[in-house]
Amino acid sequence: MSVLRVLVVDDHEVVRAGLQAVLESEESIQVVGEAGTAREAVESALALKPDVVLLDVRLGEEGDVGGIEACREIRSSLPETRVLMFSSYGERETVVSALLAGASGYLMKNVGRSQLISGLQTVGRGESLLDPSVTKPVLDRLVELSASAKKDDPLSDREKEVLLLIARGRTNREIAEALVISDHTARNHVSHILDKLGLSRRSEAAAYAAKLGLLD
Repeated sequence: MSVLRVLVVDDHEVVRAGLQAVLESEESIQVVGEAGTAREAVESALALKPDVVLLDVRLGEEGDVGGIEACREIRSSLPETRVLMFSSYGERETVVSALLAGASGYLMKNVGRSQLISGLQTVGRGESLLDPSVTKPVLDRLVELSASAKKDDPLSDREKEVLLLIARGRTNREIAEALVISDHTARNHVSHILDKLGLSRRSEAAAYAAKLGLLD
């Protein structure tokens, strides 16, 4: 029986310790490391190359959504590593952003031990998973985003191609390779897209891609 190697990321030390105790009681799971910040999560993932990262959405004292950016970086650098978001927050926009960042699943922290272990194993097999409490709101939101796409969309066809790759978590270098353009041109495209849309983060551009229906 193969052992699932898991990296645990949460900004509360007690929560990390509790998760580690729960997971290591299961013979088929090995906790290979833990992290408390988004940066530590990325660095640990790159060093340990776990099968699955169990990642809290909100990291840091201000309760931001640094976990989503960490997910995007991890998935971009380690496409074979899966990410299961684990959070107390189930707002539609947060869940959609996490999925667009490359997360394979989203579980609420009120699940039981067996559900958590089953969720990790599901994601570890390469399957997708959504907590039942957020499934319908998320699907409804994706339909809304697609239906409300602006007819006066300011992006060119080429910029829409770049936007789709951004939404899929591709780095500037990967965008350049996919479109057979230089890294410099790819960076310029990304900057122009953010400027045109009045956005500041790639995760916001990914959400806009869903709004245009590019991910359908």
